Formats: sequence, structure tokens, C-alpha cells
Amino acid sequence: MRRIIYVAHPLRGDRPDDIDAINRNVESVTRICRTIARKEPDATIFSPIHAFSFLSATGDQAQPLRMCLTMLDFASELWVYGDWTKSQGCRLEVHRARERGIKVRYMGRRGKPCSD
Repeated sequence: MRRIIYVAHPLRGDRPDDIDAINRNVESVTRICRTIARKEPDATIFSPIHAFSFLSATGDQAQPLRMCLTMLDFASELWVYGDWTKSQGCRLEVHRARERGIKVRYMGRRGKPCSD
């Protein structure tokens, strides 16, 4: 089976309606996914920020989070970026991955694994 890397990254800033923070985070995860695709050409990269961009980033997050957790169940690995401990979605993704026995990699600022 092909390796699936699920990329977890905070979407919203400290305020759910902070469009500038949302845009910065989308740009950040876009760069991250491009880097992973270049370094891991045999892997499939899944970014829920991109996949579910048709849903409101500033509205209620119950539906997007359900969809994220459903997709996470198909992942081989969860790679976690950014200040994930402040993100409800990222915390839920890490918890779900641990429950399901999915390998979790905490990535530092330069995309290198770090300890949690």
C-alpha cells in the first residue's frame, strides 16, 4: 500500500475571524506540502487545509473536523507542524492518530522531526 502522509497544521490564529492569520497558515502549509512532495516522491500527501478549503475557515469547525478525522483514519503517518498545541483541530488529530496507532511525527520549523 502506498504511504499516505497526513499534514496537520493550524489554520486559524488566535481569533477565528483573523483572515490574515488564516492566509499565512494556508501559505505555510502549501510550502510544507510542496517540500514533502519533493522529498517524499513515493508518498501521497494529504492536507485537510487544502482538501476542505470549500468550507468556511471562520465558521463552525465541527463538520471540517469530522471530515479531517475520517481522512486521518486512512493515513500511514501524521506529520504535525506549527504551534499545534494551540489548535483544537491539531490536538484532535494527534489524539486520534495515537488512538489508531498511526505514526505521529512532530516537525520543527525547518521540517525536521523534533520530540514532542
